[in-house]
Amino acid sequence: MDMKTMKTAFAALTMAVFALISCRPAKETAPLKTNIDRREHIADLEKAIPALMETAGIPGMSIALIRDGEVVWSRGFGIKNTKTGEPVKDDTVFEAASLTKPFFAFLAMKFVESGKLDLDRPLITYAPEDYIVQNFIRHPTDKEGFRYDLFKKITARMVLSHSSGLPHGESRMPLPVFFQPGERYKYSAEGYEYLQLIVERLVGEPLDEIIRKMVIEPLRMKDSSMVWREAYETQAAVGHDCFADTTGEFRKRTKADAAATLYTTAADYAQLVAALMNNRGLEKNTIEMMLTPQIEVEKNVSWSLGFGLEHTANGKALWQWGDYGIFRNYIAAYPEKKIGVVYLTNSENGLSIGQEILDLAIGGGKDYGLAHLKYARHDSPSMALVRTVRTQGVDEAVRLYQEERKKDPAYYKESDLNRLGYALMNGRRAGEAVKILKLNAEVFPDSANVYDSLAEAYMKSGDDGQAVLFYRKAIETAPQDKNPDKTFLESVVKGAREKVEKLEKRISRKLGDKEAEKKYARFLGYWEYDVPGFGKLVEKIFVADGLLWGSIEGGVLGERAEFIPVEGKPLEFKLDSPEQGVFDVKFIADDKGAVTKSQFYLPSANIKGTGFKKKT
Repeated sequence: MDMKTMKTAFAALTMAVFALISCRPAKETAPLKTNIDRREHIADLEKAIPALMETAGIPGMSIALIRDGEVVWSRGFGIKNTKTGEPVKDDTVFEAASLTKPFFAFLAMKFVESGKLDLDRPLITYAPEDYIVQNFIRHPTDKEGFRYDLFKKITARMVLSHSSGLPHGESRMPLPVFFQPGERYKYSAEGYEYLQLIVERLVGEPLDEIIRKMVIEPLRMKDSSMVWREAYETQAAVGHDCFADTTGEFRKRTKADAAATLYTTAADYAQLVAALMNNRGLEKNTIEMMLTPQIEVEKNVSWSLGFGLEHTANGKALWQWGDYGIFRNYIAAYPEKKIGVVYLTNSENGLSIGQEILDLAIGGGKDYGLAHLKYARHDSPSMALVRTVRTQGVDEAVRLYQEERKKDPAYYKESDLNRLGYALMNGRRAGEAVKILKLNAEVFPDSANVYDSLAEAYMKSGDDGQAVLFYRKAIETAPQDKNPDKTFLESVVKGAREKVEKLEKRISRKLGDKEAEKKYARFLGYWEYDVPGFGKLVEKIFVADGLLWGSIEGGVLGERAEFIPVEGKPLEFKLDSPEQGVFDVKFIADDKGAVTKSQFYLPSANIKGTGFKKKT
């Protein structure tokens, strides 16, 4: 069979399987697959998964099935890296992302069980105040706007159930506590990082060592680690965006983070889930306590001490998703029925097939956890546009969009093109994002948000003048915008005004490229930084559009970040990163005036680093 015939045959198979498992909403409830023949069960999964992955544009997957409380099947599908074509094997390691949180919660409950940690004792009482200020709060306790009175009430129970009121990626200047701790649900990675600090203080060791000894080794999770291992150089998958593009670079975390840094396989993680089903690693009453609802999220969904919970006709299910952008994962299990599934993907599209994977693996009907998350399904209009860009390009996606709108003007929502535009921006395709978002502005001219998004695309493409124009357009449009969410519109206007001010200052700093290269010549080139928690990072410093910029492989700073000169201090800059915030950067010259050393400080995260210019 020649290659063309093989591709045609595979496409036909894909569409046939796809027709059986998609294009229909999940039933509200369905029987669990606890009694079907095991071999038939596995055969169905092995047949359907490649077709689902092909349709959704997911390069690689690791999946494990739990039945009768034991891991009965696990397998890798697809490829680790679209640049190399290396296959995913059964022991291929993925970034677990937020699946790390319940993994850490399992450890925390060990300390509860031993009496070293009290769920209801304020965490601030476990360490000296200056230790917590220096390592977590990172600003004085009397800083204006900081609710230290609320912060002092936060307990382990509140952190584990995401009811602490701590932020999840929001600005930390000052550290916000959004509501009375314990009052309601708000997902928070920072809360888990706070509890990590306390656990490390109790033991006197870093988290990666604690969790290796107390969880990973006892549960025989042989391929898992909270920090990067040398073996992962050949064992790990790399992440991909929604177009299946990748930098081909690993994200090598050298400092454990309780919220996000677990590297694992589906088979390994399934051992944790099986342990909860069989009272392994924790006593039965501790597990019951861990999986007891603590705070309501929405109808049929609550949060326990670590996992999300679903309240279904088949009983209580636990769930958690992982989203580190280019790695997206899911776990769902029914502890009492002893059935569950863990799947990990190296793709931004990984959660688009979540319901289908659960239907095939465990049954049960509509998954309330996935429904709460509201990720676009693989067969949705917005994902059809993504698929078209991936397989045929942006122009064909525009044609498809216009064709479908002629048939039904309401077929697409404003968010569909907006999502596609941001996907292109995140993939460093800002010029194509401009094309998509201009179309969105033409179709939805009364939306402030579409102009705000278009302005951002122009900004990322380097056209600051057009960016200012459309940020102003967003501000002008907002008063007439019929969006009922006035808080959202206020945030759009506030952000647009801040961007206009920032961009107008940037425009005033611009030089001619030759003038800029001459002025900044001694800073240009590659710099290697030793950064706690991130290891070695290489930054390229360069001139573009008459300004000085920095970029780091893997997108740590975003696509690029501007070095803003500090007035009167020729060796000092503010590095304005869209991803991390504003760094203080100081270059150091030797006796001959050559700049070969640099130091930085990121106030929002209390991170310092030193770098040296690499010899060319």
